[in-house]
Amino acid sequence: MDYFKFRDKIKDLPYFETRELKIVLGDDFNPAMLVNLKNWMNKGHLVMLRRGLYLLADLKNEVDVMVFAGKLYSPSYISLETALSFYGIIPEAVFTTTSVTTRKTKKFQTPLGYFSYQKIKKEAFGGFEAKMQNGISYKLALPEKALVDFFYLNRNIIDGSQEQFESYRFNKDFKFSKSKLRKFAKIFQNKKTSFLINQFIKWSHLD
Repeated sequence: MDYFKFRDKIKDLPYFETRELKIVLGDDFNPAMLVNLKNWMNKGHLVMLRRGLYLLADLKNEVDVMVFAGKLYSPSYISLETALSFYGIIPEAVFTTTSVTTRKTKKFQTPLGYFSYQKIKKEAFGGFEAKMQNGISYKLALPEKALVDFFYLNRNIIDGSQEQFESYRFNKDFKFSKSKLRKFAKIFQNKKTSFLINQFIKWSHLD
C-alpha cells in the first residue's frame, strides 16, 4: 500500500495507534505495514508522538492539544492551569497542557508541545464534562474541580493567605459555585484542601 492510499483510508484519524490501524485497515494491515510506517516517518509523512502513536504530518497544525492530551495518556482529563486559563480564572498563558490522571505522574515532550499529567486518587477522578472538537470528544474539568485539583496538588506550597491568592491573580469576578467547590474538596478527604477552599471562598466573597 502506498502512502496516499493509506492516508485516504485513515483521513478521519489525524493521529492513531497501531492497534487502531488493524481495525481501520482490516485485511490491508499486515506485518509490512510496520515497515511502511517507519519509511513514511523517514520521508516526513508521519510524526511519532510516542511509541505506537503517530500523527499525519500535514495535519500537525490542526490538532487541538486539549483533545490530544486525552489520547496521549489515559485515563485523564484537562485540569489545573490549562483549565483555569481556559475559563479565564487565571490570566497567564499556559505553555504546558496540564491534566490529572489515576495513573502515575508523567510528563511528555512531543512535536505538539509539552504535556503534564499529575496523579490523583481514583475516588477524586471526576468533576469533568465531555467536550467536542472537530467530532472528537475530550474531558475538561469543571471550573470548580480544576481549582480544587490545583489546590490539592499544590497544598504543600499554598498557605491560604490573601496575599498568596492575590499573587496567583485569580479572577475574583468568576462566578464559582460555592457548593461545588466544597463538594469536590470533600471528595479528596484532605483537611488542607478543604481549608484552602474555605479560605478561597472567604477571599473571593462567595459567602
